[in-house]
Parts: sequence; C-alpha cells; structure tokens
Amino acid sequence: MDYRLIVLSSSGAATDIEEWVCASDVEAAERASRHVSSFGCELWRGDRRIGAYPGAVRTPAAPVSADL
Repeated sequence: MDYRLIVLSSSGAATDIEEWVCASDVEAAERASRHVSSFGCELWRGDRRIGAYPGAVRTPAAPVSADL
C-alpha cells in the first residue's frame, strides 16, 4: 500500500513529502512514529489521514503578563 509522510514546518505547512510502501496502516504508523522531525508530520494513505505525530520542537506559548 502507498503512504505519504508529510513533514511540517513551524507554521504547519508541508516542507517535505516522503512516499512509502508498507504492508498495512499499522506498519506505516509504526514507521512514522519513529520519524524524527522538528515540527511534526502527518501520515496519509490517499485522501485519508492515518495519524499525526508531534515534532521535537514545541512552539513557545505566549508570554504571561506579570502585571497585577
């Protein structure tokens, strides 16, 4: 079966696409879970999203005001 791993940028836009052939959704998901990317990636089979995987870098939260 054909799968696409879409590597995401900090804004959520696609920066790279890897095409894989795997025997099943489970095999593809296991492979995707081991993929290292900074801002995350998504695994697709055709027009169906199999899963989303977080990246190693977290976008910082908005600063909290110290004014009391």
